[in-house]
Amino acid sequence: MEPWHHHPRNPMEWISPKTFFFQFPSLCYAWGRKFCYLCFQVERGGHPLSDWGVFRNKVHRRAPYHAELCFLSWFRAQNLSPDENYHVTWFSSWSPCHTCADEVVKFLDQYRNVTLDIFAARLYCFWDPPFQNGLRELQSAGVQLDIMSFEDYQYCWENFVDHKGMRFQSRNLLRHRDVLATELENILRGLGGPVTRQADSFQVTHFNVRS
Repeated sequence: MEPWHHHPRNPMEWISPKTFFFQFPSLCYAWGRKFCYLCFQVERGGHPLSDWGVFRNKVHRRAPYHAELCFLSWFRAQNLSPDENYHVTWFSSWSPCHTCADEVVKFLDQYRNVTLDIFAARLYCFWDPPFQNGLRELQSAGVQLDIMSFEDYQYCWENFVDHKGMRFQSRNLLRHRDVLATELENILRGLGGPVTRQADSFQVTHFNVRS
């Protein structure tokens, strides 16, 4: 049997309001949210926005494929010019796992004309040292990391959600935003934040995380 290979696929244009409000809240513990949604935009050399869309992690019985890798696979297939600069922004429901972080670092090392900003709704396995190291490696590679703000949510609503004219309301999207922002700052500084210490008191099996 031949090994399974991932082939680039085109991104989705939109996600529904229901998906957005369920998948993107800033929560410390997000039960039932195993999918990762990655809203992206690509700017080329300071020109107006050229590419945008949404990827979701691909669940395959032989090999799962995270949303970050779906984007990298698609982006590589865009015939990137070595003479043009690309600025990529991700608005993601989860921060990258350590494996995806490693692949992103390799990608940025190969394509020195690409810069990346990541705004995540939640931190994935933030209590686990390998995942913390992955975030620090991204920062060392020049990636700007932050937790999504009100303005980021509003921007996503206006540009990636099929809202059909409905006005944006934050609802509970920002519930643990400040706590997660502090946790991320502590991780990037190599410190253990209050959320990490709280997580240590739980069994890992209590957390329902992305596939």
